Amino acid sequence: MADRIGVAVIGAGYWGKKLVSEYLPAEKNGLIKLVKVCDPSLPALGGLLITKQTSSIDQSHLTQKVSDVMQDPEILAVHIATPNPTHYPLAKMALEAGKHVLVEKPMTLNSRQAYELVELAKSRGLVIHVGHVFRFNSALSVARELLDKGELGKLFYVRIQWTDQAFFPDRDIVFDLGPHPVDILNQLFGTWPQQLTGISRGFRGDRGEVAYVIAEFPNDMFAHVELSWLHPTKVREVTIVGSKATLSVDCIGQTVRKSNHEYHDIPVKANNTIALEISNFIDCIVRHDISSESGLIGAHTVETLEHIRSSIWDRPLPIMNPAHTSTDSTFDALELLSARKVTSEEIERNSQLQRSIGRLLKSGLVTRTLGEGMYYELTEAGSSFLERYHEITPSPSEELPPVKVREPEPRREKRLRSIDESG
Repeated sequence: MADRIGVAVIGAGYWGKKLVSEYLPAEKNGLIKLVKVCDPSLPALGGLLITKQTSSIDQSHLTQKVSDVMQDPEILAVHIATPNPTHYPLAKMALEAGKHVLVEKPMTLNSRQAYELVELAKSRGLVIHVGHVFRFNSALSVARELLDKGELGKLFYVRIQWTDQAFFPDRDIVFDLGPHPVDILNQLFGTWPQQLTGISRGFRGDRGEVAYVIAEFPNDMFAHVELSWLHPTKVREVTIVGSKATLSVDCIGQTVRKSNHEYHDIPVKANNTIALEISNFIDCIVRHDISSESGLIGAHTVETLEHIRSSIWDRPLPIMNPAHTSTDSTFDALELLSARKVTSEEIERNSQLQRSIGRLLKSGLVTRTLGEGMYYELTEAGSSFLERYHEITPSPSEELPPVKVREPEPRREKRLRSIDESG
């Protein structure tokens, strides 16, 4: 192995810039060399050169081609910070190229792909980590220590507020904001929810931008999670209520306050969570620690998000006036998607299909996936919904016989005047 671990960052957007700003100073410790930063957008790459924290990067290290990363033998590891639908194909490509992988959350957009990446990394003897950066948050670590000591007594419930003011019409709030709260619950309690119930609404577009989730755990403990892009401020707070005391954790400010009739601020030494996450990733590569723990946590998180998404729409659909809906075209779209995947090009050519797919995306019955191009397919909830629809809808052979209509009596001579006749 080389003296230094050659790393490439794929993605130079908002989060990618943050990562580059951490990798550059990390080079000074002698274990890391930032070999490439890759992004198809020239403005994004150019932004690195004019941003103070990243301007020291050599322009020769910038590339628009993923192949430049995958084919470079000097690059032993990649850090993926790209749009969510691209996480799976890029991580798979990197693992198949023999690179260690740190992929930002969510690991993938479905659990099957997530578990596949874990198995692929294991079979190749490679490290795969998921960017659950709050695992390195000092305040949450202190909270976990207090829980382990039993200082809160019997746990009653947890409230997580994860909100911001933003507008992402092409994103699913459950998969975009939900990963960290789900991972934090597992980090704090060492287990996964037994039951999940959710509700979501979109007010400025077809996709949900506010969601509330109830996660039930053993021993009658439950968590309430609020996700929102409509809240006026960015909030990342966890409140844990127990029989003896309550903890309030500010994950941004890295503070912990304990309340038991009086408030006590618990000492916390704030840290750089991104730098620690990167250091842990590189350390595992150096020590050849190919434990699947981080990858499996990432996959379990995705699976939990799937259950939340399904729970949101596994409920009776609201009764609507048929005169104001396009029920037939929507079911036609469902039938089409049950037979095959539909490409984005097909949808763009058919405005009625586009509207129907939009409604189905909003309902969680259809998902958008990036493979060889963008395509749409039924989710598990969509397949179940269509199967149930077929069960309760009579086939033509089962239709009721026509109702016999009594012949009308002969008209009487005297009749009411028609509208036209009434003048």
